[in-house]
Amino acid sequence: MVEKPRNNEETNATTSVGKTENFVSKHFVRLLVWLAVSGGALAIFGPWLLYVTGLTGETDANLRLHILYVTGGTIAVLGLVETHRKNTTDRIKADADIQNYQASQSYQSKTLDEQARQFTENIAKEREKIEADKAKNEQDHIRQVHAERRSRYTTAIEQLSNDKASIRLGGVYTLVGLVDEWLTDEKTIPDIKERRKEGQVIINNLCAYIRSPFLLAERAGQLDKPYTKDLQKDFGGDKEKFDADKQTFKQHKATLEEERQVRLSIIKEMHEHLHDAEKPGPWSAFNYDFSNTHFFYVVSFNHSYLSALLNFSGAKFTGYANFSLAEFTGYANFSWAEFTGNANFSWAEFTGNANFSMAKFTGNANFSMAKFTKRADFCKASFGGEANFFDGAFLQGADFSEVKFTGDATFSDAHFAESTNFFKATFTGDGTFYKAKFIGPLLFSRALFMRNATFSKAKFAQEANFFMTVFTKEADFSSSKFSGHASFFEVKFSSSDNFFKTKFAENTRFSGAQFNGPTNFSITIFHSKPEFANTPNKNYKAKFSHKAAPADYSFKTAAKSPYKIETREQEHNGVKFIIPEDAMLFDPDNPVAWAEPAGG
Repeated sequence: MVEKPRNNEETNATTSVGKTENFVSKHFVRLLVWLAVSGGALAIFGPWLLYVTGLTGETDANLRLHILYVTGGTIAVLGLVETHRKNTTDRIKADADIQNYQASQSYQSKTLDEQARQFTENIAKEREKIEADKAKNEQDHIRQVHAERRSRYTTAIEQLSNDKASIRLGGVYTLVGLVDEWLTDEKTIPDIKERRKEGQVIINNLCAYIRSPFLLAERAGQLDKPYTKDLQKDFGGDKEKFDADKQTFKQHKATLEEERQVRLSIIKEMHEHLHDAEKPGPWSAFNYDFSNTHFFYVVSFNHSYLSALLNFSGAKFTGYANFSLAEFTGYANFSWAEFTGNANFSWAEFTGNANFSMAKFTGNANFSMAKFTKRADFCKASFGGEANFFDGAFLQGADFSEVKFTGDATFSDAHFAESTNFFKATFTGDGTFYKAKFIGPLLFSRALFMRNATFSKAKFAQEANFFMTVFTKEADFSSSKFSGHASFFEVKFSSSDNFFKTKFAENTRFSGAQFNGPTNFSITIFHSKPEFANTPNKNYKAKFSHKAAPADYSFKTAAKSPYKIETREQEHNGVKFIIPEDAMLFDPDNPVAWAEPAGG
């Protein structure tokens, strides 16, 4: 209530001052002129008038001077007022200018920020457009590349069915090149699995071509030889028919050779892509299906590395088949395969399962130094020539049940880590297991050795079962070592048998066995009592031929043997024999007519 009037007074005073300044500013020049003239006139005439009127006695110079001072002071005050006004005006203008400048700068800043934002947005949109165009162009390029390859693939497949061998061969090399292109195209197909899928399609077609039947293949053996027909003998002197037949032979021979070269080219390309300085090759991870293929040419996959499925089931190899030093890490299927020529698997390594069941080897089969990491299946296979498994390694068991070895079979220094099965195996030639190691159980029951069987220095870590095995010629177990049970129950030794220096760590059964020739148990070591008759009824007695010379029977076990072979003397036709106590003499020509005396 008290300050309000004061504010009003200040406001009124300010308003008055403002009005006065405005008035002075507006009439400044006139006021100066008027003051100067008036002050001068008053200074000149004022004292005079006062003198004339008698107010003063004389002209007052001091009065005149004071009038001039007042006039000058008034003028100075007016000047100060004007200066103050002008300064105030200038300051207000300057403030206004500053404000206008700041506003202008703020506007410009906002404008620039907006322009920058729009520019950034435009750049981003342009970049997105460029990237989208680039991606589209890349996709278009990829589609073009893939389309071009598939076009070449289609053309190459068509070429494989062409009548001309040169065109078929061109199709082969095109397909080979396409496989390499797909595998190395990391730019358009980053995923290796996808690249292999594309390559696998082509590999399947190449394998299909190899598998495709070729009628002249069955006559390859004939066509590879010179023409042998005779004009008079085969054609009755008809030269026209003779010439026509000979010309046909030449044409067929040429056709066969052309097709052979095409197929050989495929095999060679595969071979070259399957090894790389003992490392997997670029084509090692593909599956290969050659089932029921007739290879009427040499096949070589030596030093190859195959890590996927390899199927040769039912294949027929007319020529040499070379798989030496090959490494099979996937499933290798050779079941029912037929090798007419020699087959070489020496130093091959089978990391995956190996299936040779029902395979037929007419020529020599070389598996020396081969290594089977998983189970090896040779069930019912047949070997017409030599079968060489020298120093082979079977780390997860081997199945040779019902195998037929027509030629010599060599398993010397072979290593059998787990169960081994030779059930009903037939050895027409020599069967050699010198220094072989059987770490797992061994089943040799009902096997047949038509010639010499050599197991000298072999080691049997677990049970060794030779139940009803027939040894037609010499059976040599000298210096061998049986760490587990050894069963020779009902084994037939048709000729000589040698157990010289053999060591038996556990139960050993010879009950029911037939010994037809020289028998040597000298320096043998038994850590358990050997059984020559089935207990407790003493059935299935071991039988020793009375046609052998008594000196051919030796049962003098080693002096350090914990158990001896208990023997007895038996006479037959005036000849005395020393045989095991529970054994008996018999007539090999009439096995049921025992030479054993009644009650013996």
